[in-house]
Amino acid sequence: MQINANRLGEMLLEAGLIDQFQLESALSMQRNLGGQIGSALVKLGYLPEETITEFLESQVKFSRVSLQELQVPVQLMALLSVDRMIELMVIPIELRKTGNEKILRVAMTDPTNLKLVDDLQFATGCKVIPVLAVESEIGQAIKNNIPKEVPKPPDPEVESHIVEHGMVNFEDISPHDPRLDLLLDLLKEKGVLSVLDVERVKFN
Repeated sequence: MQINANRLGEMLLEAGLIDQFQLESALSMQRNLGGQIGSALVKLGYLPEETITEFLESQVKFSRVSLQELQVPVQLMALLSVDRMIELMVIPIELRKTGNEKILRVAMTDPTNLKLVDDLQFATGCKVIPVLAVESEIGQAIKNNIPKEVPKPPDPEVESHIVEHGMVNFEDISPHDPRLDLLLDLLKEKGVLSVLDVERVKFN
């Protein structure tokens, strides 16, 4: 058993909320499919999500936050990829600086997962303070705060093939083509070309 990573499972077992078989089943599911131990217990039908959340909230060490209508600054969302947040079911909610130390509050379903906290600290370069939130709210908060995709710069190859409206490519017209004279006369009448410009096009 991974003592640090799965402390929540041990705590629930000690509290009599699950039995050893349920814990082992959840751990097996977690090893095979990934995710958090609490999520595995919920998916297996052993405990409701709210029961786990209320249990963790009862531990003085952890505070619970509501993520409804949470607006996360783009800079915070950039600390982790969206795929990573969904995989770990975490979302950064606040960043504070104390001297040279950056302290990041991260909402997660299992604040007892010390390995997860360590991984987040390594990934973000911040000291991570875990706070408790239900999985459904974390998932919705991630979805609501996905940064809008920055438009990609135009492809130079594509851009080079775009002909601006109103431009005339004289290279495509033979100097002996009678349409050239008509075109030049029209452009001269419109004031687009001067007499000198017409002469240059015709004889250069």
